[in-house]
Amino acid sequence: MTADTPRRDPPRRASHLLRDLSRVREALRPEGVEALVSAHLPPSWRRPTSVAGAMSADALRDELRSVLATGAQVLARLEHAGEDATLTDVEQVALETVVAFFGRPALAVRNGSFGAPPVGWEVLEQHREDIERTIDATGRIELAGSGLLGTGFLVTEDLVMTNRHVAVQFCRHASGGWVLRLGVVPQVDWLGEHLRDAQAAFPISGVAAIHPVHDVALLRLGTAKGASLRPAPLRLASRAPGDSASRALYCVGYPLKDHTRTPPEVLLRIFADAFGVKRLQPGELLSVDPARQQLAHDCSTLGGSSGSPIVDLETHAVLGLHFGGTRQENHAVALWQLAEDPLLRRAGLRFDSP
Repeated sequence: MTADTPRRDPPRRASHLLRDLSRVREALRPEGVEALVSAHLPPSWRRPTSVAGAMSADALRDELRSVLATGAQVLARLEHAGEDATLTDVEQVALETVVAFFGRPALAVRNGSFGAPPVGWEVLEQHREDIERTIDATGRIELAGSGLLGTGFLVTEDLVMTNRHVAVQFCRHASGGWVLRLGVVPQVDWLGEHLRDAQAAFPISGVAAIHPVHDVALLRLGTAKGASLRPAPLRLASRAPGDSASRALYCVGYPLKDHTRTPPEVLLRIFADAFGVKRLQPGELLSVDPARQQLAHDCSTLGGSSGSPIVDLETHAVLGLHFGGTRQENHAVALWQLAEDPLLRRAGLRFDSP
């Protein structure tokens, strides 16, 4: 495909996700672009050697300025021509970058909180305290000395929920059930924030349950050495959300670099090559599939987000357990449909409990 090939899908997606194109375009005036560049690639940011070949940090900042300025021009065209506007590949990438900043952002978490929400997501500010509780109770599942495997969140005082496909990387099935593999040291770090070396790591001492049908696992926490953060468990939804149309959600997780679903140049601009660190990712509920006991959502997840909680922005109860997706939509286990599941009940999970 050449740079002049017209594309029609991105304008429709942008019109839906950005909602108010004129407000976003106003936010992309030169002073707004400069503020975004300064916040995203601050003077303290140093270009990792893995990024963009020999481009300097200043060159990357200039490129981001140019892309956002192009995005503003594309938005002006969309306001005039509507969803029938056609885009070249260059314009599509610029529009996807704008959508990533304003429509489905991946906000960096620092010191247990997040920065000022972008245009279109000001509602997050009204829920900051509740969101911070979700942030606290979500951690990196990793192998000591090896790295990030996925995300998990606290569901009881000593149980962490994650995906089965995350847990089997360090668990095995034995005659008496699931056990930890010999020689591995899995742990949950409740921090894992960008530009912060502090840890609040608890060892994973065992496997409470791995679901035979759904991509769900429950891991038992051990005792951390010394003083360490011990967050409060999250509430699990006991019933389906009300009107699912445009219902706001958010996800907390540790997205890893993944070029299969998002263009690499967009990934660089969104994440500044800071992957595997804690992020807040708002989005919407797209649909519910009762037969499969799943939901679809459009939060900006990547590999590493597996095991993230999908949380209702209105009630702050966990609706789903994220496990994967495509460029069109992401998928999660619909937890309220497992409220009577025998395996989860035996593990002591409570739904919609304080």
